[in-house]
Amino acid sequence: MKSDLRQNPQRSMGRYWLTMSDASAFTLVNSSFYIAEALRRDLAEKTQILAKESAAEMAVSLLTAVEAGWGKGKASQLVSKIVELKKHSPARKSTAYSLIRDAMENLPLTLWPPDKLPARRELLEELGRLASNAQAEMPLLPSYEEQREQQWRDSIAALSRAESRQRL
Repeated sequence: MKSDLRQNPQRSMGRYWLTMSDASAFTLVNSSFYIAEALRRDLAEKTQILAKESAAEMAVSLLTAVEAGWGKGKASQLVSKIVELKKHSPARKSTAYSLIRDAMENLPLTLWPPDKLPARRELLEELGRLASNAQAEMPLLPSYEEQREQQWRDSIAALSRAESRQRL
């Protein structure tokens, strides 16, 4: 092949382009597998939620979403393919949505066909919105003033109970 390229470079260019194209495709798919593996690990570590799919199946799901150009309406479908979130707390849901969003954002941009790049943006926005909605469901922590007021109420209630016991 090397000698053929030196003698007639125009004839062998097609094979080299195919080789480079195959190497590029392999690299893209391989990076998708690494991203899926990291997502699976992060879901288990950060949310204690086990993914429904193996890393390979998850990579296929991510690549399917990219190839089909899943956008705004498909975010919840993508999440439901990866994990089951119905019985989990809002904090875990929010973290899971954020992790899935980060994984989709980390997929190589060259995987997305140019005409489907707006769908990528919509999918990322929808996953971010789902994470925000899950955070909004979380109970708000009481402020310092509310905690202090509750302490005063509890101390006054304890004093009044103690006084009522002394009277009896």
